[in-house]
Amino acid sequence: MNHKTWIEIDERALTHNIVALKGLLSEGAKFCAVLKANAYGHGFVEVARIAARCNVDAFAVDNIDEALVLRAMLPSALVLVLGYTLKERYADAINNEIHLTVYEKDQVVALEYAGAEHAKTAFIHLKIETGTSRQGVLPDHLYDVLEVIGASSHVALAGVSTHFANVEDTTDTSFANRQFALFQEVVGAIRNAGYRPEWVHCSNSAATILYPDTHGSLVRVGIAMYGIWPSEIVEQTVRRHNVPLELEPVLAWKTRIAQVKSLPAGTPISYGMTEVLRKASRIAVLPVGYWDGFDRGLSSVAEVLVNGIRCKVMGRVCMNMVMVDVSAVPQVEPEQEVVLIGRSGRFVIAAEEMAAHAGTISYETLTRINPLLPRIVI
Repeated sequence: MNHKTWIEIDERALTHNIVALKGLLSEGAKFCAVLKANAYGHGFVEVARIAARCNVDAFAVDNIDEALVLRAMLPSALVLVLGYTLKERYADAINNEIHLTVYEKDQVVALEYAGAEHAKTAFIHLKIETGTSRQGVLPDHLYDVLEVIGASSHVALAGVSTHFANVEDTTDTSFANRQFALFQEVVGAIRNAGYRPEWVHCSNSAATILYPDTHGSLVRVGIAMYGIWPSEIVEQTVRRHNVPLELEPVLAWKTRIAQVKSLPAGTPISYGMTEVLRKASRIAVLPVGYWDGFDRGLSSVAEVLVNGIRCKVMGRVCMNMVMVDVSAVPQVEPEQEVVLIGRSGRFVIAAEEMAAHAGTISYETLTRINPLLPRIVI
């Protein structure tokens, strides 16, 4: 191991999570592994290879470039782009049988033109706006879009989807129930219009775990696949109702000690002199900072693990460095391993803990880990 800062990906844990989550699926539902945002910070290619070995049924990505990487790796896999695709890139999708998320008439027209030009079919998933107020065609405009699809000989309606606005952070399911009811109504209207989309999907991680009635023919599992609960409420609900599911965190983030120095009481630490040593201390300099994704909001509040001992971050996090108090660690040497996220001895620093210190959520903490850091599968 010749890296100063790196990410470890636990293949066994990822495989366990996929198998466990697949075990919750309703009859006929297939498993779509969501790999957007560099596989939630875990490493796009590395996770894709492991998920493929687990025989997942489909992959979802944010953009066409990610989809093309997947297609080169997996020539026959169902690959769905969830995010926005520039019309200039439609030919890439069509020529590589990549499914696109669509929600405007103009998109369908452009895809028909591109499909005719290349004498191939464009496969689309029509996104329905049911309450998230982002991507999606409003139900009132459904038939306008269906009319254009029906007039297109090079566009195939392969799927219909929507996204829940609030299933992770509440025990009140009323809004999610309204969304799902509206989605079912729209899917029924699409079928009554003569369309038979193979893929009907709305379940994210939380809905996959808690609401089997929403599974449809495909579930889109993101954060849970990586061993992170969508929220505390979801985990508590699982425990309360004895849902047979245990998730194992897949990612560990590590760095090394670059320097150790003994400093007297009264010494200021880092930029702005925001923290001053109250007593003589040993300070270790770590070669990681906010460029790497170690958030500046962790300044003076977060902890790291050195030899299984919690060590406080001192002063402001710098662009490429952070200082920690290692006074309580018996032996500290340069190049010694430090755990930022993960286990060391009997202590664990979870992504949720780091996120709480930074005033955000685990999703952001993980996805903002710099993609240039090496991902090592263990």
